[in-house]
Amino acid sequence: MVDRIKQGNVISVEIEPPILGESIQQVYDILDPLVALGIAYVDITYHPEEVVGFVERGDQRFPLHRRKKPGTVGVAGALVGRYQKQGIEPVPHVICTGFNRHETEEYLIELSYLGVQNVLALRGDPARGPDGKFVPFAAVPGGHERAGSLVRQIADLRSSTYVGAETGMPVDFCIGAACYPEKHSLAQSLQADINALKEKVEQGVDYLVTQMFFDVDMYSRFVEKTAAVGIAVPIVPALFPFTSYKYVTSLPSFFGCSIPAELASRAEQYKKKSEEMRKLGIEWCVQQCEALRKCGAPSLHFYLHRNAPVAEVIKLIR
Repeated sequence: MVDRIKQGNVISVEIEPPILGESIQQVYDILDPLVALGIAYVDITYHPEEVVGFVERGDQRFPLHRRKKPGTVGVAGALVGRYQKQGIEPVPHVICTGFNRHETEEYLIELSYLGVQNVLALRGDPARGPDGKFVPFAAVPGGHERAGSLVRQIADLRSSTYVGAETGMPVDFCIGAACYPEKHSLAQSLQADINALKEKVEQGVDYLVTQMFFDVDMYSRFVEKTAAVGIAVPIVPALFPFTSYKYVTSLPSFFGCSIPAELASRAEQYKKKSEEMRKLGIEWCVQQCEALRKCGAPSLHFYLHRNAPVAEVIKLIR
């Protein structure tokens, strides 16, 4: 898939699996119009188990775990079947959270059997506790502490190297990974984060996808800084056309992305005018797309969450 990204003018999206108990038809309802608009690939998020309560047995309490949005593997396989003629590539997320190395290997093998050829390797969000809050990230025994070692495991499959130095048939995934134009929240500085990013890329990353951002100049500076340390893989900008004022306050704290003063000021004017706010989100995103293409971004990636009007944006930039 990295070859398609390098060709330029590629558009991709990220979706979540349905909530437990809901139909995959809702995924098709979201994607069918976007496929008709020419998207090239679909990222599929993976959600770790959450502690939803406790059960008491004698004098002991045991946590109850539940995955509220299961089905990443199933959705990936379904997309292979439904959109094969259109050439749509599913890109399931592979995360560190909740997986040991053997479980990661089994997950990757299942994906390969379904015809999946591309994955996005991430540390992943930490799990949530029964109060709904994130608990500190901790690798499970035998799991990966960082995305870089996860990338290495996936890349090792290309040379037929399995867990425990066992060998088998090669499994050749195109590997994407995340990067942060405003630095990862846990990094001491942007430069330190870029240095760590270089180490991750050297483990076998084929392309990078940024965290969402709203300032194109920030992306351009980030690309320059990564090139300066020798990172040469494509860096795909990720965008989110928000439709509500609540995102102006929630996105910076949740995703670590800043809101430019101009956008914040205009959003403040429309905070109680839903239609105007929606138009602003679309307009700003379209302007970002146009500016990103001018500065040489290899492709454009959109988050589809919360009914983001991505189809409208794509129609305006085609």
